[in-house]
Amino acid sequence: MNAKYFILIILLVSYYKVSAQKIYTTEEGHIMMMALVDDKSVKAESHKLTLYLDYDSKVVNGVLDLKTLSTDIPEVNSSLKELEDPLMLRFTGTIPSQDFLSKRHESINFNWLVTITYQGKSYISQFKATITHIEQGVSMSCLISARGQVLVSDIGLDSLIQGLDDTIQVQFAQLVLKLE
Repeated sequence: MNAKYFILIILLVSYYKVSAQKIYTTEEGHIMMMALVDDKSVKAESHKLTLYLDYDSKVVNGVLDLKTLSTDIPEVNSSLKELEDPLMLRFTGTIPSQDFLSKRHESINFNWLVTITYQGKSYISQFKATITHIEQGVSMSCLISARGQVLVSDIGLDSLIQGLDDTIQVQFAQLVLKLE
């Protein structure tokens, strides 16, 4: 009787271990945004970009609370921090490569269609993206980097910061470990 329970426990633990490895997650991704505010160049950064990569479907989902952005302009920082509700910016896109995490490869450059959502408004933007293979001793990983523009008026960011220009330049990079 004990052997049956022991085998059942091993099967359950194995199932959960295999299932858990289908999604790569980080809550400390880096994102940088550049924009003009009242004709002055402003750089905003956050190390709180949450990314999810489904290893099977190659869908990347990202979530950023805009309140975690830090700029070099105190007025912009304080206006973001004063708002009560989280200011969640979400994006999702599919990487058009089925095997970038399974073997060594040259850099993969592609146009990445990304759906950006902020306060219930969504639109599609095209980012320039690159997947670079990285050797780390015996293990492998890939760096996913992307850059593109977010149209401020399309998702309502112009009401958040007065004097914000029409577009925000966005860049991010995230190291993704090979699925073992």
